[in-house]
Amino acid sequence: MAKKKSFAKAFVGVTALAVTGKVVYDKYKILKTKFEKEEKESICDEVKKYNAVCTSKSVEIEDEDFEGCEIKAIASKLILDLSLAVFEKDAYINFKSDASIVQIILPEGVNVTCDIENVASGIKNLVVNVDEDDIPTVFIIGKSTISSIEIIPANFYSDEDDDFEDEDDFESEDIAGEKATKTEEKDSKADEKDLKADEKAPKADEKAPNADK
Repeated sequence: MAKKKSFAKAFVGVTALAVTGKVVYDKYKILKTKFEKEEKESICDEVKKYNAVCTSKSVEIEDEDFEGCEIKAIASKLILDLSLAVFEKDAYINFKSDASIVQIILPEGVNVTCDIENVASGIKNLVVNVDEDDIPTVFIIGKSTISSIEIIPANFYSDEDDDFEDEDDFESEDIAGEKATKTEEKDSKADEKDLKADEKAPKADEKAPNADK
C-alpha cells in the first residue's frame, strides 16, 4: 500500500508539472505572437516598436531619421544600435524591461536624459552630455525590473580595446627593456670573470719555476 501511495503522489506531481509547463508555454506563445504583431504593425509608423520575449535580438538603424521608438523586453537581450541613425531633432525611447538586458547605442552629437523607474536593476548611462546649442536630446523613459540597462556612445567598447592594446604595447616594451638589461648584466659579469682569469695567469707562471727548483 505504501508503495502505491508513493507512486500515486509521484504521478500527481509529474502531471502537475506537465500541466504547469504547458500553461507557461501557451502564455509564452500568446505573448510572442502579440509582440510580433505589434512590431509588424508599426513598420510604417514614425515611432516603431521593437519587442523581444525569451530571445536575443539586435536592431540596427542606419541612415534613417530617428524620431523615437518603443521597446519591450521580457527575459531577453535586446540591443538597439542607433550609432548610424540620423537625429534631426529630439527623440523619445519608451521601454519596459523585465528580467532582461537592454543596450542602447547612440552616435556622437546627441545628449541623453533618463527618466527610468528602477526596480532591482543596474542602470548605466555612459553618454557625456555637451552644453552646446542645436544638439538633439534623446529622452529615455521607462521601467526596468530586475534588468540591466546600458546607454553607451558609439565605439565605447572599441575605444577601451584600443586602450588595452596600448597598455600591452607598453608592457611589451618594458619586458624587452628588462631582458636587455639582464643581458647586459650577464655580459658584464662574463667580462669580470675574464679579467680575473687574466690576473691569475701571471701568478701561475711565477709559481711554475719555483716548483722546478
